[in-house]
Amino acid sequence: MPGTQETQLYCLADRTYYDTPARLPDEESRYRLDTDPPPDGWRREAVGLWTSLVPEGAEPAEQGWKIHVSTIPGEAEATLRDTARICLRHGVPFKFLRSEKALLLMADKHMNRSGAGKFVAAYPPDESAFLALADELSQALAGRSGPYVLSDLRIGDAPVYTRYGAFVPRWCADADGRQVLALRDPAGELVPDERGVVFKMPAWVEVPAALRPHLAARAAARDDTFPYTVTEALQFSNAGGIYLAEHRGTGRRVVLREARPHCGIDGAGDDAVTRLHREHRALTALAGLDCVPRVYGVRTVWEHHFLIEEHIEGNTLLEEVVARFALVRGADTADELAPYVAWTESVTAELSQALEAIHARGLRFGDLHPSNIIVRPDGRIALVDFEYATALDDQDIPLAGAQGLQAPQGTPGAEADAYALWATWLSMLMPVMEMAGLERAKALTLERWARRRYALPAAAGPRRPALLQGLDASRRREAEVAALFEGPEVDWAGIRTRLLAGIHAGATPGRADRLFPGGPDLFATGGTDLANGAAGVLYALHRAAAPVPAEWADWLADAALRRNPAGAGGLYDGLPGAALVLRLLGRAEQGREVWERATSVAPTTASVDLFTGRAGTALAALRMAQVDGAAPDTALVDSALGTARDLDRLLRGEHVDGIRLPESAGLLRGLSGAALLLLELHTLTGEDWLRRAARTALEREAGHLVTMEDGSLQVKDGRRHLLYLGQGSSGVALVAQAYNALHRDEALSALVPGVAQGCAMEFVREPGLFTGRAGLAAAAGQLDPVTRTGPGVLASVRNLTWHLVADEDRLLVPGATLRRFSADLGTGAAGLLLALHFLSAGRDSADGDSGARRAGGAAPGLLDLLTLG
Repeated sequence: MPGTQETQLYCLADRTYYDTPARLPDEESRYRLDTDPPPDGWRREAVGLWTSLVPEGAEPAEQGWKIHVSTIPGEAEATLRDTARICLRHGVPFKFLRSEKALLLMADKHMNRSGAGKFVAAYPPDESAFLALADELSQALAGRSGPYVLSDLRIGDAPVYTRYGAFVPRWCADADGRQVLALRDPAGELVPDERGVVFKMPAWVEVPAALRPHLAARAAARDDTFPYTVTEALQFSNAGGIYLAEHRGTGRRVVLREARPHCGIDGAGDDAVTRLHREHRALTALAGLDCVPRVYGVRTVWEHHFLIEEHIEGNTLLEEVVARFALVRGADTADELAPYVAWTESVTAELSQALEAIHARGLRFGDLHPSNIIVRPDGRIALVDFEYATALDDQDIPLAGAQGLQAPQGTPGAEADAYALWATWLSMLMPVMEMAGLERAKALTLERWARRRYALPAAAGPRRPALLQGLDASRRREAEVAALFEGPEVDWAGIRTRLLAGIHAGATPGRADRLFPGGPDLFATGGTDLANGAAGVLYALHRAAAPVPAEWADWLADAALRRNPAGAGGLYDGLPGAALVLRLLGRAEQGREVWERATSVAPTTASVDLFTGRAGTALAALRMAQVDGAAPDTALVDSALGTARDLDRLLRGEHVDGIRLPESAGLLRGLSGAALLLLELHTLTGEDWLRRAARTALEREAGHLVTMEDGSLQVKDGRRHLLYLGQGSSGVALVAQAYNALHRDEALSALVPGVAQGCAMEFVREPGLFTGRAGLAAAAGQLDPVTRTGPGVLASVRNLTWHLVADEDRLLVPGATLRRFSADLGTGAAGLLLALHFLSAGRDSADGDSGARRAGGAAPGLLDLLTLG
């Protein structure tokens, strides 16, 4: 899953679904060079938010010194015109951000800072062309403004920058086995093209003599008189960093808040420097308040501005909630929950007093959320990040805030802070307030649940904001969702009908890049994969006995055959999964064609997991080999056995070129998937070395499990503890259960009850199959079939009301991070459809379980459903 900055890109074009930034609605602000006919002899190409102009018939160089030009919105049209004129005269291909809206969004605080400031990129064919172009651009653009491109070397005083890098996309594995963009070294080998935030050259590249003065100027710009030494980087963003530092003379610890000129532009058009000085004015006006850090001044170092303020000991409120949250730490009764409730009340009282003190000085805070609140060791709180602290009656500066905790824009200052206070209080009790950003009245659903669960008196918590009282349509939608889950019986058929309606409503067979809305990762796979793409949705429909339109199956086959086999991927993120789904849909010939395309190049992944690695591809081969009613395809079985032999050697401690053991545990991201492959090959061949290897793999997985306060067994992954199917203990337990069904093993058997106990847990942040409630509830039902629809599992299913949103006749399912809705298998509606179909034992459909049964008549277990068995 992409990180926060990458995910932000996929939230730009659509407020409902994740979508490619190329679909950003920016027609009204397109630059003329994007809309006018291309110059004679040049062709125009579009990729994402970028438009390229390339000489007809010219083949771009593979790599070299590329040039970046940055700009500010007010100068962008002129800078693009002048840069294009020079590139066109030199015959150098170039690309540019296509619109002012795209420029503003790429300059946003939350975008990836390694690409910050890049407005035009030019690709000179050789060093002499580069030097001529760089010299002319730096003269023509002298005096223009633009953000500093952190990865590059600036040429002169113009916003012109350069670095040596790849011009065309080629890929290689980095030290961690991930596929990254590549350069070709002098020996012809592909090596990573390092794209960081510091200017760095490949070891074999010699700096042209004309660039050496600029390197010297860069080194001379360092200010050695700055009296602070950075000891820790706390946060980075496109706007700048936040650092913990010490004064070299006094040893005093401070926080340095960095602002980069022309970067981090917000909705009002203000950059990071403007906001930093606004914060300085606010802190000065609030001096003396215990809830506000002391300010020691502002200092400019090179071109960056630093606000120097008091370092306040403590954790953020978000960190405190994660450490204390009672519903995942074994608390059950009102008495057990009472200490946590008392703590939330004390924090809320402190926050209320802090906001009153700020308002008394005529300011609003404007950005209240748990990451901007410090809880001191003695329990007192302090607020940090005053970039949006302005006069109470300010209507020009937009409100900031986290999704779901922010009042609507235009809400007056004191009322906006009051809304954020109420939402922050509720987020301590129900840390899924992102849902209120998707459906405002969802906050009322969460409040109602929290008051009942924590046995809160009517007067508990801050005053509910008045703006929540007028959401009639939103309240009706919430009531529709509640009616499906909160009656005497769960309305399995009604939920199914509405999930199917949501999937159908989101389908876009006319698009080439995706058929269904899913997680952001789907755009990297051509929209075809099992986890986030069309293959997963069609598979869920098929297993849930829902019709699969022929048009949709055609789309999957065509898109899979367009995908580059060099990036074929694995079972869940690549072509092998798509091939298998086509076969299951009765498209045997197309499935085989896609399979041959997927296996036409040697695998490049170092992973041995089920999601993207060798075990998943081998399991897909095994599934492809076992066509109903026919003898297994021995070539496919042999290929799976070859992978199994490599896995066996790896598990016995031998070095195997090109592959390595996973660092965590789980069905999709650990060795449990490999254990499943070995176990199924053992069942097929009877060879006992395969069973022993499966047992070793599961033993390694069990080594990642720890016992939690509530007695559940979870995978420890750094500071996180995970139960999920994709990565977590539930997937480990499912394979252990399958092993025990064939070969009783007391140690593995002992894992199952502790994991099953945790799978029915009350609080789960996301609703999806791989990393959410749907998968855990289904796992609980599989691990303890007697309680498949028992009180614990049903209670978990009913709590899907936290997340599901009604939209006319359909249900929408928020995907990973709860930022947008998804229909995919891993995070969205298809995954819920499959899990709830399993839990309802087919009672969700009018024709019973017929579509989910095997030829022999037995309904498949959850492990079979998850792995296309």
